[in-house]
Amino acid sequence: MDFQKKMKQTATWLDRLSLQQKLIALYILIIIIPIIIFISIYSSNVYDRAIKEISTKSENALEIEKVHIKNNIETMRRTAQMVVSDIDFIDFVKNRNEANINQLIDFRMNELSNVTRLQANNPAIENIRLYTTNPYITEMWPILFKEDRIMQKPWRDEVINRNGMEVWWFDQQTEDVLKRLPSQNTAKISLLRELDYPKNEHLGIIEINMFLKNFFPKMFGTTQDPDSVYVVIDKDNNMIRNFQHTFLEDEGIDPEDLKLKFSKSKQEGTASFQFENNDTPYLVITTYIDDMEAYLLNVISLEGLYAETANTRNVIFIGIIFLVIILSFVTYVLVLLLLKKMYKLKDSMKRVEGGDFSIDVEVNGQDEFSELAFHFKSLLGKMNGLIADAVNKKAAAKETELKALKTQIDSHFLYNTLENIKMMAEIEGEYAISDAITSLGEMMRYNLKWKNDFVVLEKELNYIRNYVDIMNLRLDGILAMEIDVPNELLDQEVLKMSLQPIIENAVKHGIIPNQQKSKGMLRVSARYAQNDVIIIEITDNGTGMTDKQCELLNQSIQSQQENHRPESKSGSGIGIHNVNQRIQLYFGKEYGVFITSVEGEFTMVTIKMPCKMMKGGSQSV
Repeated sequence: MDFQKKMKQTATWLDRLSLQQKLIALYILIIIIPIIIFISIYSSNVYDRAIKEISTKSENALEIEKVHIKNNIETMRRTAQMVVSDIDFIDFVKNRNEANINQLIDFRMNELSNVTRLQANNPAIENIRLYTTNPYITEMWPILFKEDRIMQKPWRDEVINRNGMEVWWFDQQTEDVLKRLPSQNTAKISLLRELDYPKNEHLGIIEINMFLKNFFPKMFGTTQDPDSVYVVIDKDNNMIRNFQHTFLEDEGIDPEDLKLKFSKSKQEGTASFQFENNDTPYLVITTYIDDMEAYLLNVISLEGLYAETANTRNVIFIGIIFLVIILSFVTYVLVLLLLKKMYKLKDSMKRVEGGDFSIDVEVNGQDEFSELAFHFKSLLGKMNGLIADAVNKKAAAKETELKALKTQIDSHFLYNTLENIKMMAEIEGEYAISDAITSLGEMMRYNLKWKNDFVVLEKELNYIRNYVDIMNLRLDGILAMEIDVPNELLDQEVLKMSLQPIIENAVKHGIIPNQQKSKGMLRVSARYAQNDVIIIEITDNGTGMTDKQCELLNQSIQSQQENHRPESKSGSGIGIHNVNQRIQLYFGKEYGVFITSVEGEFTMVTIKMPCKMMKGGSQSV
């Protein structure tokens, strides 16, 4: 009720406005408001597309970084495996007898040198270390150390519990085995693995480490994007990042808050999410590094993009408002000049409304009101004629309605008569005649009830079945028809009466003239093709055509001129031409009919049309 009351008040207020004021209000209603809505939607779409482009660019960069990471992972794994596979090295480490000076020298010159060369051949690897429990082994820097040095390391128990499985460990804060505290440039990642040789005998722990600046080249690169930052969150929810890049601090983003937001949207593979911090929008692209059970994140500030979009939107809004103000002023002046003619025309219309059709409208000039007055005068001259025409049309409509009713009665009479003849044939045992009358009745019903130009393929197939049945009565049953159409295509939209002319052409010009074959075979098949296209193929085993005849027939079918149809062995092609013309009229020039044939073998008519399923179309004929 309140809404209706407000609507009435608004209508009353509009009625009190002058024409100038109404036009200005109309400008606001049909120009400013729709454009504001359009610009808002357009700006939002531009913003979304820009975010999508940023996401794509970031995903590509993450994939490149991921490739570098996987290469480094494989390098470290391969190095660890080569150390484990060095039997001489491992045998020396597991030997429980104290080695003499010659054995130590030989070990250092050979086995230990081999491991040292592994490190030298992989410059990205910073250290290869083996921490052994063997009390008889002497430490040999920088490779061989006592396990006592790592007893307090937080990763030792986890490595042992993994039973030979690798452990990846980020080390940014703790000192190494040489009691050196790491700096930003020496923070490293380690591949840790228990050495249990033989099995179930703890021999020590292998550590292969690499500086983070080498392991994550993008994150620790010398050139950093001021509007984004790369971070890694490991399996223990620790954040690893380049502290020399102060993006998070500059933006006021709490790392713990970032980890919390990430944990709510975490998923394997590549993903993204957005959040706001201090009214600034941010986009985060994530990718999962399964080997390390860690996530690589790219945090991107959208502040610049948002500001640019808002600035563009505001400029457009200001321009539109300025334009509407100018239009309103011009409209106000023009209406003042036009009002005089408008009132003259209004008075003339009132006199006509009172029944005076002999009035002479005196409005001169070349503007729209003058043109309107001219047409109004023409209207007055034709009104009596139109009234007379209306009476005549009403009478004609009644006559047409009676004719339609008569036609309907005649068609019902014809159906009932055919039904009586069918019953008489069945009583006399003439079942072939009864079936033919049934087919004829269904064909007539299909032809006479033309409510729509389109039907489902199933109804068109039923129609050509009835046609073939009637033709078999005439041709002593020489026709056989095979239909191969998937059930899902029975609801395909086809033009009514589009298959029968092709079947008729095949029987008349292909099968009947073929005296060498006692049986005429017609095959109808349908299938899906690429780009949502349906292919219907109608094949007969009739006389066929030569390549030249087939080419001429195809040209005549595609021709737009009715008289451009050369005679061919398979007939003039008029029916097929009409089918092709109807298909192209409704669906476009890229669809239509094409014929292939081999003389003495077969002729195949191919129909190409778009895939359109008629929902409920089976009820319309």
